[in-house]
Amino acid sequence: MSSDRETLRQEFPDGWRWIRIARRIGGWLADKEANALFGLTRGRAPQRDAVVVELGSWQGKSSVLLAAGMRHKQNPRLFCVDPFGSDENSAYQETFYAPLTSKMRRSLQETFLRNIQRCGFSGMVHAVKGYSFEVVRSWREPIDILFIDASHEYAAVHRDVLEWAPFLKVGGTIAMHDVSPTWPGPSRVMAEDLQPPYFDELEQADSLVWAVKRSAEALPSAVRRTRIVIPKSDFDRRQQEIQTS
Repeated sequence: MSSDRETLRQEFPDGWRWIRIARRIGGWLADKEANALFGLTRGRAPQRDAVVVELGSWQGKSSVLLAAGMRHKQNPRLFCVDPFGSDENSAYQETFYAPLTSKMRRSLQETFLRNIQRCGFSGMVHAVKGYSFEVVRSWREPIDILFIDASHEYAAVHRDVLEWAPFLKVGGTIAMHDVSPTWPGPSRVMAEDLQPPYFDELEQADSLVWAVKRSAEALPSAVRRTRIVIPKSDFDRRQQEIQTS
């Protein structure tokens, strides 16, 4: 057994196999974040008829971790919402994504579906092609876990929380990626929206944060000024660790 494999196994005894698999899939996810996603669906999704929604899937790296956590549950469903090829922010599309997709042998959606199939999750994972703000217009189903990793502009992340959080069950978990100095949009939404009385039990693993929904009331759409549950000194320290890791 390789030293890297053994180290991974010791650090993440439950999810290490799936983290190794996810490493082979294109995308941006640290090992601690991958393990946290695996643990969220494994530990917090209900045993029967779980509904998990992922906004932003790219090639399926995070999707595989979310699905893996539910592989022993009964009738779980993971809905992966993604435009699969055209970011709503044209500048991001041209700068970040177009250079990557131009080198791919298959379309982004074909690559995603192929990765899901190779991991054996085709029966559980449902690819929903479209922007999150389009798909939500026809969405009706209660959600157990909501993972937001789509457009990272503040207005877009805030919009995704406002429009999708009403479908999240009280007691359900909302997670958000790239809460870090590199991406101020998700960081600001975390500080403003994922706060009491609407959410609590805020936790973090690298740049992944998650919280529990506690109120059925709708979030106010205007910018709010609320306290940050994570102590600022601790939050700043963790962001420095993320930058230097």
